[in-house]
Amino acid sequence: MRKSGLASLIPLYFIILIDNLSVSLIIPVLIPISYDADIGVMSSGGTSTRDLFYGVAIGSYSLAMFLGAPLLGALSDHFQRKKTLTLCLLGLALGYALTIWGLVSRDVALFVAGRVVGGLFSGSLPVAQAAILDVTPKERRVNSIGVIMFCVSTGYVVGPLIGGYLSDSTLVSWFSLKTPFIFVAGITLLNLLVLLVSFRETPAPRPAGRMAFPNPVKHLMESFTFSGVRVLSAALLLMSLGWTAFFQFIGLYLTANEGFDQRGVTNLISVVGVGLAASFLSLVPLSMKYLKPQIAVAGALAVMTVCIAGTALTGSRIALYALCLVGAATYGISYSGLVGMMSAAVDDSHQGSVMGTAGAIAAISAGLSGVVFGIIDGSSALPIFSAAVFVLLGFLVFAAARPGAATSHEEPQESVERTSAV
Repeated sequence: MRKSGLASLIPLYFIILIDNLSVSLIIPVLIPISYDADIGVMSSGGTSTRDLFYGVAIGSYSLAMFLGAPLLGALSDHFQRKKTLTLCLLGLALGYALTIWGLVSRDVALFVAGRVVGGLFSGSLPVAQAAILDVTPKERRVNSIGVIMFCVSTGYVVGPLIGGYLSDSTLVSWFSLKTPFIFVAGITLLNLLVLLVSFRETPAPRPAGRMAFPNPVKHLMESFTFSGVRVLSAALLLMSLGWTAFFQFIGLYLTANEGFDQRGVTNLISVVGVGLAASFLSLVPLSMKYLKPQIAVAGALAVMTVCIAGTALTGSRIALYALCLVGAATYGISYSGLVGMMSAAVDDSHQGSVMGTAGAIAAISAGLSGVVFGIIDGSSALPIFSAAVFVLLGFLVFAAARPGAATSHEEPQESVERTSAV
């Protein structure tokens, strides 16, 4: 292994940052894109049609990620990390270009196509993480994982700020709905140039034989055959469905029913990002150190259920911000604890499958919740209360099964350090 300084790894950390801010960037700006007849994509159409567009626009990105991430992983094994990351950045820039084109021409199909292309090439987090760890000495890997988690969390804080404020023409006259996408497309291409110039990866042996195209659906179903992972995967799926439904639709619900404007949604989603950052950077290690994993996860799921339901019941903005902050923090604990226990429940030869399962569950949950609730009634409180029900069901499945994997304090923490998906 060749040691690599921090400077040469900067483009890899930026890839992780860009990957994650792409997820949260769309939330505040998609509301005017979908519902403002003057500046949005659709000049006409009823609320149900706009709800459907909102759901498809937000869900198609994650569904495409679900399909694309395993293929990117396979490509990185056969054609090395740098080439695959170059492809990811080019694809992400192309997705933003199509999105901008769709906004300029007010073309719904082009806009959704941009979301799909961006999603297909956005699953670069595992590849970038592997590239970082490939060139990082073992004694420095814990520090590198800490920086990775910082980039993941920062993306969720910065993304909505970029989306909300760079599209606000009351701040700068030439800002528009296109500006956030132009900005992120620009830094994506700039990061590509820095990657090509500065990053030198260590040559690694390629897998024998021809590359097989992975089937993400088959892989996801096969992962449930591991006896120690089955119940944990079910709990993770239910919890992820709840969290993604909440994250995707809370801004739309508050805009349609509580009088929030774009700036209010922007600030709220950034608070959610702060909760995620606090959780992954400090609360997760502390909870796994001082509590048994089962207790930490069960407690976090219970609190998360109350927080999500409370956001649709409270009339106080202060209480709403507090509920979102705590809910995001408990999501971080729940996700990390469940994935850590899944990792500890299988041997080293199946770690890749389990981590792939966790990523697939997160992506398919976000895709399904976006599309389904967009079809049903995205503007109402239904997605929020449904989200609370999903998390509650996850809690009940987890609590009733009493999963016995990962009973020590140290083993799950080591497993959590191998993951970095939000």
